[in-house]
Amino acid sequence: MEPRAQLNPTTSQRHCWECMRRRLVCDFERPTCNKCRSAGVDCPGYDEKKPLRWLAPGKVTSRAQKRRSPSATDGTVRSDEAVDKKDAPQTRVGSELLRMPIPRRELKSDTCTMVEAVWYFNDYVYTDFRAMHELAPNPYLGQFPLDALHQMPMSICHTLVCLALGHRIHRVYSGDHRRVVARLRPSLYQHRGLALRSLTELLGNLSSQTSIDLTIGSIMLFLFVDARQLPSADWQHHFAAAIELIKLRGGLASLARSSEYLKPLILHLLILGVMANTTTPPPRHIPTTSQLELIDVMTDLYGDGIYPVLLCPPYLLMDVIKINNLRFQTTCSPISDTTRATAHEILEHIEAFSPEDWTGTHPDARDDWLLLGRMYRSSIALYCISSLQSLSIIPSSRYYTAMRTLHGTRLYNLLPKVTRRPRIKHFAIWPLVVAGMQAVDASPNIRHIIDGQLSELSKIMGCPTPTLAGAVFHRFWTSGQTGWDDCFDKAYVFVA
Repeated sequence: MEPRAQLNPTTSQRHCWECMRRRLVCDFERPTCNKCRSAGVDCPGYDEKKPLRWLAPGKVTSRAQKRRSPSATDGTVRSDEAVDKKDAPQTRVGSELLRMPIPRRELKSDTCTMVEAVWYFNDYVYTDFRAMHELAPNPYLGQFPLDALHQMPMSICHTLVCLALGHRIHRVYSGDHRRVVARLRPSLYQHRGLALRSLTELLGNLSSQTSIDLTIGSIMLFLFVDARQLPSADWQHHFAAAIELIKLRGGLASLARSSEYLKPLILHLLILGVMANTTTPPPRHIPTTSQLELIDVMTDLYGDGIYPVLLCPPYLLMDVIKINNLRFQTTCSPISDTTRATAHEILEHIEAFSPEDWTGTHPDARDDWLLLGRMYRSSIALYCISSLQSLSIIPSSRYYTAMRTLHGTRLYNLLPKVTRRPRIKHFAIWPLVVAGMQAVDASPNIRHIIDGQLSELSKIMGCPTPTLAGAVFHRFWTSGQTGWDDCFDKAYVFVA
């Protein structure tokens, strides 16, 4: 992708009048923009006032302004109503971006531009996670800078639109009309297709280290949005493509050390791979994220465990990697006494974790930290026992049955408290998935509560992933099977 021309600070936000009319992101070329040149039209330029356009005789048309419906008294501008231009505030971006409904909650397909997607992300997606800063300052959590949009490759721009549309489709607000919101879905798939096409173009031009890094970042962002919004295993193919490109740059550890820009995306990639392997059969694991060598990289990148998609104590996350490694080893070597001894050591290490020692630095957030620590200790202990019992690494003895029951009861009691707290409710999805698997031995009331919590989490996160988990459990609870790999019989990712 060719670098864009350097812009004068005083005009960097002014699109040409033709691009504004066509609702395109102008490339700001002077004296005429490339978008107009490609379309074969005369670029009207970037002046303060729109230039006059002379029409041939008989071509002048006029259209009377539609009246507002008397019923529109709630302050909402309907899609079939004209907006009075003299009342619209003036901006340097383009008046078409102002034709948004009030209250500003509906991202309509006919006005879903890339600029609106950034606005929506900053005002709604980011807002859902902003309270995390009250737990501890999060260097990975922030708004998307609008002034950087024109520098992004088109694949990232279309991916941001997909993220905004997907969030709007699944995020439920009071007064929503679901059928109206669902009409946005075709636009989501259209932008997804455009993002894939742009990624293909990037892959065809890996001529420099910069272009490789740009392509890696674009693929990873697309992967994260795809895994968040689509109930399919396509994300594994995107993951494999990103890993192959990372190998061209010297591997995970080398790239993480040399690229500050890609470091948060690499961390997100590894978290997604590690947590996805927990709910994926061992033969279908992503090998990169089931190897013990990954622990050193994750220890360096994950730091104190402050990350927007996972707020798990680092002490316990390393145990998850070790459990994944044991499960993956069964695909290529028989289970031995050493394997079983390692499993017991991991479980003892999990049991030794003290949530009281992981409480952050903000005194008023201590209760939230304690809830998170206790929730992850019980859910990871359950994952260790259940997943390794499914492979006969840990026996199904009375002792381990009692331990599962104990941690299951604790988790059932903790989850309602976590999902009621704004600062930490988004981190309940994977522990809820563990609780859902454990509920195969629980009462119908417990199952009903877990199902309701998953449904509610899907609505507030703007993401279908919890709903997918609920569908998996409905099938599993009535199947007569009880094993971890019976429940998660194909590749699932429950991190959003």
